Parts: sequence; C-alpha cells; structure tokens
Amino acid sequence: MEFERLKRRNQDYLLIETIKRVGPSNYSLLARLTGLNPETVRYKISKQLGKFGLGLTVNINYAELGFSLGLLKIKANSSSGKSWYDHVHYLMLLSKVVGTDRNICLYGIPYRFKKKYAESFDELKQKKLIDEYEMTELYWMRYPPFRSELYNFETKCWNVDWKRIEATTQEAGVTSFSVNHDSKVDDVDIKILKYLKEDPTFGLAKVAKEIGVNARTVRYHHTEHVIKGNLILGNNVRWTWPLQQGKSNEIMQVMAGFKALEADEVSVVRKLFNKLPFTWVEGGTEARDYFAFMDIPILSFHDCIRFIETQLGAVRSKLEVSILDSAKTQYLNVPDEMFDKRLGWRLFGTSEEAALGTSATTERGESRQVAEEERGSRP
Repeated sequence: MEFERLKRRNQDYLLIETIKRVGPSNYSLLARLTGLNPETVRYKISKQLGKFGLGLTVNINYAELGFSLGLLKIKANSSSGKSWYDHVHYLMLLSKVVGTDRNICLYGIPYRFKKKYAESFDELKQKKLIDEYEMTELYWMRYPPFRSELYNFETKCWNVDWKRIEATTQEAGVTSFSVNHDSKVDDVDIKILKYLKEDPTFGLAKVAKEIGVNARTVRYHHTEHVIKGNLILGNNVRWTWPLQQGKSNEIMQVMAGFKALEADEVSVVRKLFNKLPFTWVEGGTEARDYFAFMDIPILSFHDCIRFIETQLGAVRSKLEVSILDSAKTQYLNVPDEMFDKRLGWRLFGTSEEAALGTSATTERGESRQVAEEERGSRP
C-alpha cells in the first residue's frame, strides 16, 4: 500500500515537472518523457490535476506583445458610487487591499500609449472616480515555477519545513525584460494566446473552430509567430485549491514591496522570495524597487511572515506588506477586445472611441503603420 502511494506520488511529481518543460497538450510526448501510458497522462491532466488542487496556465511574454509593464496603485473614491475599473483597460491583475479603498494592479500597455494611459487616470481623478494613483513602470518580471518538491498531492497543500527550506534555494523560470518596440502580432496570434491562457490543453484545432479560421493557418501562426516569436515564456502550474472550493478565507494573498534597494539588497530579497513556494510572480524597476505576489495557505501565514522578517535582517525596514482580499482578486486575460484586426492595439474601447471621435482612430493607425513597416508583411 505504501509502495503504491509513493509510486503514484513520484508519477505525479514527474508529470508536473514535465508539463512545466513541454506543456500539457501533447499527451504522446508527455507519455514518452514520463514513461506513462498516454491514456494515463490524459486522465491525470484532465481529471486529476484539479482534484490535486492545481490549475494549469501559460505565462504570456507581454514585452513581446509590445507592452510596457507596470504596477498600479489606486485609491478609489468610495463616495462616487461608480466603479473606476469599468473605465480602465489593459489590466493583468486587479486586487483590493483588505479593509481599504485601495487597489493594487499589474498592467501591460502598448508602449506607444504609455503617456496617454497615465493621462487617463488623471481624467478619472477629475471625474472623482479615484482620489489618487501611483504608476511604477517595471523593468523586469518573472513567474517562478511551481515547486513540486514542496507540494503534498494528498492534502492539496504545501508542505514546508521551515528549518530545511534553506536547502531548497533556487531561481528558475524565464525573466521578461521591458523592451520598447511595436507589436509584431496579428489577431490570430492574439486569439491563440487568449485560448491557451484560459486553458493550456485547448487544442489548436478547437481554437481554429472557435475563431473561424482554417486549422492549418492556426498551426502556422502558433509555430511561426507564437513559439518562434517567444510570445509564451513557459508553462506553469498554480495552487488553486481554496479558490476552486470557494474557500477564499483559506488563502492569504499578499504583496510584499520594497523601494530603492541597494544592489546587494536586491540579491538578498530575490533569493528569499524564490525560496518560498507561495511566490507566483515577482518584478522590479531600474531604480531597484521590487515586489512579489504570494498565495499563502492561511495556516502557514504567520510562519511565512516570521520567516521573511527573520531572513531579511536589516532590509526588513524597507518591507511593505499589503494583505489582499482574495475573494475580490481578478486575473485578466490577454485583452483581445482591444486589438483591431486592421489597425492593431487600441488605446480605448470602441464605445469610448465613439465618444472621442476620430482622433483615437488616427493615432492607432499611425502606431500600426510603424509596426507594419518594421516587420514587413507576414503570411
């Protein structure tokens, strides 16, 4: 009995690690690499992963979409009776700080629109939808990979030995660096990214059917544009059990932030947060600001914070911790609705552009024209 249990656990561990390398959609390849039967692989991915409290995702390389990445902090005007985020596009993450009117967001905006995007928040202040905002442009961002060796597949939760976690220090995963260039994607590429972000097992033939495009065309775009264009940083696994069960009170979502770190302090901080299996995204600025978002099991919260404070030493004085309301956190997909097949990325939604007139359309056209000239024609 114990042998069979350990055997299953090793199979699950190996499968997760292999998925991180090659993705979850090619069952035959996964079977060859793991030594499992293809039908066993199919069953484990389609049926068992969710039961293990895990979810699959792909990490989009927003920099290669021509996006400038940033951290956005907003204090909403609670007396307005209106929602500010109904007027904002290009958010990747929307979260609310517990017990406040403050929101912390991640955003990615086509770099040509950076200035006007910031101006749109000034307009929200004038309309009294928000009281204040702070935008911090990121130089780099990274999604640490799932730490299979610290996960208990039976209890569907992390199994961290705080006395031995020092020995598990590692930093892996691809880092996305900010690059200011125009987008070299088209509408088929964007749709592929959208569907794979929603479900990495979504077959390309199904994508073709959903968007009404020939399957051969979709396969070409996936190979030549998405893969060779480095539009996906990699495959990843996320711990999702409390949210799957509607038990957001069993997870503590935290953002840890630092400002103006010294060069040696950045190294200390990054090593620390990469030891923790709870860190799912981290990033920083050229001025050496740093942030990390974590999903911490409620039963591990105090041990985790104590560990962080102890390990930081003197850098602890620069730590700012924000507790987020996990019931209100939203993870947003690639904003395909903001991509025009002919003109490329739009700054505003269609209803907003109708109110603004032709100026927005003209700017979009100019941006798209430059992009076409840079990349040339594409099949």
